[in-house]
Amino acid sequence: MGTAGEFLVDLAERLTLDCAPATVRAMLEVACGGQLKARRPDGSPASLLTRSGIPFEASVTGGCGKFTPALRYTTETATQEMELGIRVAAQLAAIRDLVRWLPNGDETVVDIFRSFVSTLYPDPARIPTRDATWTGVVHHTATPHHAARIKMYGSVKVVPGTLQRLCSTWPGFAGLAQVPAEEKLITPSFAAIEVDAHGNVNHKLYLKTRHDDVSVPMKLVRYFGDPAWEVLSELVRCGTDAAELHRYGFFVCCVRGEGAPEFSLHVGTEHDELAELVRELASRHHGTTHAVDALAKAAESCGASWRYTWVGLGFSPDHGIDKLNVYGTPTWSAA
Repeated sequence: MGTAGEFLVDLAERLTLDCAPATVRAMLEVACGGQLKARRPDGSPASLLTRSGIPFEASVTGGCGKFTPALRYTTETATQEMELGIRVAAQLAAIRDLVRWLPNGDETVVDIFRSFVSTLYPDPARIPTRDATWTGVVHHTATPHHAARIKMYGSVKVVPGTLQRLCSTWPGFAGLAQVPAEEKLITPSFAAIEVDAHGNVNHKLYLKTRHDDVSVPMKLVRYFGDPAWEVLSELVRCGTDAAELHRYGFFVCCVRGEGAPEFSLHVGTEHDELAELVRELASRHHGTTHAVDALAKAAESCGASWRYTWVGLGFSPDHGIDKLNVYGTPTWSAA
C-alpha cells in the first residue's frame, strides 16, 4: 500500500504542491483501508474502478491556460470482502474518519454521505452485486493539512427505482438526467455527492454511453446541445478522427452546486491510445503538459507502469471549454 502513498507524495512534489505528506499518506490509508490488491480471494478483479482491478485512480485538473495546484485520487475500501453489506459498512466507516480532515467536517457532513449511500442501497445485505461505493479525495495547497474536497460515488443501476428515489430525496439531482427514460444509448450510471472545505455540496450524475454505436455522438449533441458539440469538436481539433468518435467510451457528467448546472464529457478507451490526445489537450487547456507528464513520471519513479484512462472536458456558456481533467492508473506488477 505504501507504493500508492509514495506515488501521491512524489506527484505532489513534482507539481510543487504544498500538501503535507503525512496528511496525504494518512488519508489514503483510511480511504482504501490499506487494501490495494488487484485481485480478490476468488481471483476476480478487486475493484471495478480500474481495468487492472486496483482500487486506485489519480488525476490532475485545470483549465483556461493553467493547471490547478491540487492532488486528486479515487479509491475504494474493503475490496477483499465478498459481501456488499460488509463493504458498504466499511466504506461508511472510512468516510466518517475522512470527514475529520475537512476544515468544517462534522457529524452533519457525515450524515450527508450516510444518507446518500442509504438512498442508493436501502438494504445492502440483500443486494447480490459487486458494485459498492468509491471515495474521492482532493488535496489543495490552500489547505495543506486538510482535505479540500471529499466525494462519494455509487451506482444508480443496482436497485430498481434508485434514480427516481435519489431525485425525490435529494432535489439537487432532480433534472440532471436530460435523456428520455426509454433512451438505450445514453443511460444514467452512477451518482456522487461532494463536500468541499467550505461545506458546499455538489450533486453529480454520470450517464454512460453504449460503446461502439455510430449514433452516440449525434445523440450526445441532441440531448446536451452546444456543450457536447464543442467538446466533441475539440477532440477532433486535437487529432481524433471524427468518423471514429463512436469507438470511444463516453461519460456525461452533470453537476449542480450553488449555481447553474455544469456539463462535462469524459472520453476513454480500452486501449492504450490516449497519451497523444492527453498531451495535446493539456497544452491547449493547462498551458503546459507538466501536470499530465508528472502523473507518468511519478508512477515510473515508484516502480509502476502508467496508463491514462480518461480525459474530461468541461464547458460553460461564458468561457467555452474551461476545464480539463486527466485520469490514469499506476499499476505495480506485484499488485
